Amino acid sequence: MSNTLLALSHKAELGLHARVVADVQAMAAPLGIALLITGAFARDLHLHYAWGVPVQRQTTDVDFALAVNDWATFERLRNQLVHSGRFEQAQGLPHRLRHGGGLPIDLVPFGAIETGQRQIAWPPAGDVVMDVFGFREALAAAANVALPQGVQAAVVSLPALAWLKIVCWQDRHHRSPGKDAQDLQQILNHYLDTGHEARLWGECLPWTQEDGFDYLLAGARMLGRDIAKQLDTKALERVSAIIAQQVRTEQPGILPGQMNPRSPEQAAMQLQALLRGMNETSAP
Repeated sequence: MSNTLLALSHKAELGLHARVVADVQAMAAPLGIALLITGAFARDLHLHYAWGVPVQRQTTDVDFALAVNDWATFERLRNQLVHSGRFEQAQGLPHRLRHGGGLPIDLVPFGAIETGQRQIAWPPAGDVVMDVFGFREALAAAANVALPQGVQAAVVSLPALAWLKIVCWQDRHHRSPGKDAQDLQQILNHYLDTGHEARLWGECLPWTQEDGFDYLLAGARMLGRDIAKQLDTKALERVSAIIAQQVRTEQPGILPGQMNPRSPEQAAMQLQALLRGMNETSAP
């Protein structure tokens, strides 16, 4: 886990979210389940609440990734949450509950229950399959968030959220077009604004002296560097392959157009800069 702390305990508007997180933690901790805040709420914590970046799409739920040893432990957690009276089951959705305060939550297990392809198959039939690649790596590189009421939790780092968005986009862009792509675009647009601009004029100063220097592309390149620090070779190759397929000059993919319908060319350049940073191993 990283030393990054999002100090948001003074944000009164996060009071309900803090109660939801605390209620899940109270049941997960005795079962030995590591909990990680992911998804759009993690995006909002990093961009909006910590750094004041306006969000284009408000989230109405909280996503949790849960490291479990077996399905029985996950089922025990879900049952205890419901029986506590603080949550109720969503009809027909095994991963979704609704908190008594009104917020839906999604519970996505990963860890020892994953297949060799980094997927999970929901019991009992196993016909609902979900790709959970990246959650294990995201937990290892997680940041910390301090919420109101003294609640603290692990939250996916911004670089990890970017690669998870890339993986999720590949998995569901046909049934949920644009959602993950737009989140990725927002992260790329504002990465330097989340406490990284000083690095541009310090460790990455030689970039600013290159022909055609572009501030926005430098942010994407820096994000790529930071992603590479958090992934092993095999995982990095998997994420890089998705991006490379989408920015091929001879046959561009659909990701740039979903990221930025007004200027897919700009989005493609950002993806290329991201990929460049991911493939760099030496210092700037």
